[in-house]
Amino acid sequence: MRALLLLVVLSVFLFSCSREGPEHLWKPESHLGNKDYNGGLFPVWITLKEPVADANSISWRIGKTSRIAYRTQARNAQNFITADTAFLYWEKAPMPHIDSVQVKRDTVKIWKRDTTYLDTVFAIIDDRLQSMPLVIEVKNILPHIKNISVSGVEQPGDSLLTIAALSGNPIVISIRLEKTFNKNGTILDMPPEMGNLIPRTQTDTLHVYEWTAPNYPIADSSIYLRIRDTGGYGERLYRVYLVVYTESSSIWVATEDELVKYSPAGARVANISGVFNSISDIAVNSNNGQLFVIDQFKNSLIIYDTYGKELYQNDVLFEEPTSVAVSVEDASIWVADAVGLHRCVFNGAELSIVMSYPMSGPIKGLSVNQYGGNFGGNFVWFTIPQSDTVGLIRNPNVQKPEFILDNWNRPSMVSHDPASGIAWVADSTRIVAIDANGKILARIKNFGFVSSVSASGGDVWASDIFSGKVYRFKGPFNTSTLQPLELTAITRGIPASDIFYTPISVSAFTADGGAWVVDRDYGMVVRLDSLGNPIASGTGLKLPKLGLTIQKRE
Repeated sequence: MRALLLLVVLSVFLFSCSREGPEHLWKPESHLGNKDYNGGLFPVWITLKEPVADANSISWRIGKTSRIAYRTQARNAQNFITADTAFLYWEKAPMPHIDSVQVKRDTVKIWKRDTTYLDTVFAIIDDRLQSMPLVIEVKNILPHIKNISVSGVEQPGDSLLTIAALSGNPIVISIRLEKTFNKNGTILDMPPEMGNLIPRTQTDTLHVYEWTAPNYPIADSSIYLRIRDTGGYGERLYRVYLVVYTESSSIWVATEDELVKYSPAGARVANISGVFNSISDIAVNSNNGQLFVIDQFKNSLIIYDTYGKELYQNDVLFEEPTSVAVSVEDASIWVADAVGLHRCVFNGAELSIVMSYPMSGPIKGLSVNQYGGNFGGNFVWFTIPQSDTVGLIRNPNVQKPEFILDNWNRPSMVSHDPASGIAWVADSTRIVAIDANGKILARIKNFGFVSSVSASGGDVWASDIFSGKVYRFKGPFNTSTLQPLELTAITRGIPASDIFYTPISVSAFTADGGAWVVDRDYGMVVRLDSLGNPIASGTGLKLPKLGLTIQKRE
């Protein structure tokens, strides 16, 4: 009956074309004599009776569920086309054809329903000459990857899969295949370059592996994951971007509604999107890699692990929060919102406020004075731009805020340097150094506008968004006179390479004296060494506005 069905399909098609359509001059052929599609690419070709000069004069009519991957042509000595081949594949099964077959069992007649999936393809020359049709029975379609989860963070299954892991860390890789028209068994081959993976779950649609990243960096985008069927008829390849990186000197970059993490070499290793409305600030606990994100319009504080997996979210505890800072010494979390400054603790399951300080306006630029020692203990700096205020809270349990007097003009952020105990304030066209006792040590002026300041190792970096320059200023900045040092950006700073347009954020890396710079209009982040030379970069950002370097864990 199946042969009869094929004949009927062909007869109907020929009848509809032969009476009113053009004459059939060519018959397409396939490399498979039985005309069955079992996966992979299926070449179909025609040999022309009369060569043509232009490949555009040849077109293929295919079914709604079939696709042409690519085409090739054979040419004669005069460079005319003598044959055309279309390489087909199917993403979904075509409409089924159902036939009833009579089966005899011990003189008892039984009717069996036989289902086939047929598709028709033919070629057209010069929009008028039509070939004979070729009927193909679709028997097997290889599945796609529906999604892949790495360290608990899901990403869509597409042609490029990113597997990123911290050096030496064990991670879990979960690959889910979509259910499709797959009558043969499916085999998933992980990239052999990854070495030994421990299989945890293996089903038709779910494959779970455990893998321990090696203790050396990798950034390889030339390896592949392969899906194939047990019959050996075809395969589906997915390119894998394999990245093994160190946490120290990597960076989180925030746009308005997205967070992207780059490795020290500039490889994109994590992405968080689709959950934010307006990111206003981020902070990182370098002891455990946890990322703290403030979404002002959603009243949210969200905590992620180092791979971008959400650990906690609170949308009711704060009122229009603006800034966040974390102490690596006692794990205190400082959050500023519209009503004040709050010291919080997170026990792994819940976040709670342990102390609040009412303030006169929205706070920006929190920075924790960490590591104690000779610099006055564990306290927090803050600015209030609307009231031209710079202040600090020395004892987070009992004392009220202290305020630093100066001719402030919209101070926007503070960066505390644990090596020197100096807090640097970005104040419009200048930066100001203040010691742990509240004494102003130095002023550096003549910037166009300071968009960001970041101190480390006794030095300080500053970005000037108006001039498009980034400066590093060498310490020490102590003075033996009663007056603070009065310096200028033009004569004192070491300018970075002239590669920026709108450097909106700079974040120093304490271990080597370098820094990451976020350029808003170029949509990129650039890593500089201590002399201002670019050594790495990451791209693909849409109007980024701040970046935070992950410091070395002590």
